[in-house]
Amino acid sequence: MASISIDPGGRTGIYYKNGEQEQFIEINKPWKETYGEIKELVKGKLINLLLFENTNYIHKRTKDGLNLFRLLGAIECLEVQQVKSVNVLKVKEMTKRLLNGIYRIKEIEYKKGRGKG
Repeated sequence: MASISIDPGGRTGIYYKNGEQEQFIEINKPWKETYGEIKELVKGKLINLLLFENTNYIHKRTKDGLNLFRLLGAIECLEVQQVKSVNVLKVKEMTKRLLNGIYRIKEIEYKKGRGKG
């Protein structure tokens, strides 16, 4: 099954996997161009499952925040067999558990990166 996982935002991270084949992609473009590249990836790789990080909270009402909501809405409308989302708060909670060694995922070593986690 071909799948992509998306961490949307100003710099959108995408992970593609199909069997043993995998690829990391980073897009740093306005939301419409980012959506266009995601749409082409979905078509070109025949994606069956799309998983993305979502949020319903924006600290300040800015153009960037509004564009994030536009991108999230567009992603939900893609023609994919399964479209699922995970709330950003759940992602942050899991990251904290992984960083503190409370939770482990078999065969994955979690290392602290340059940013917050």
